[in-house]
Amino acid sequence: MKNNQSLKTWLRVLLGLFLIVYALNQFLRFLPTSYGKMPEDAMNFIYAVAIYLPILFIFEIILGLLFILNKWTPFLLLALFPLSVAFLIFSISNQDFLDAIPALVVATLNFILVAFEKERYRPLFKS
Repeated sequence: MKNNQSLKTWLRVLLGLFLIVYALNQFLRFLPTSYGKMPEDAMNFIYAVAIYLPILFIFEIILGLLFILNKWTPFLLLALFPLSVAFLIFSISNQDFLDAIPALVVATLNFILVAFEKERYRPLFKS
């Protein structure tokens, strides 16, 4: 039980740090980024939502801090789950699987942490 709690803590902090670093990189550009060659529809989507991306990145920083501080973690994991799956699908649809690695990391960490919290979610699925 102690090992599972320790693993859960490390994974939660890792997810928080990953979200913070990824979002800060969008503002400060301290790590190389490449979105690969996107299909035209994907590029049109990115251009259409570009005005909202800074808000999304600020939201990611706040989420990362809350994960690190262990505040509202079960709720945040549920809120992040559909976003991480959508991010993963969007990244894979660009057909450059190396560029999908960050999305895969976030989705995997999110899925594992949701599995750790499954008992907390059980009342949500009772009829």
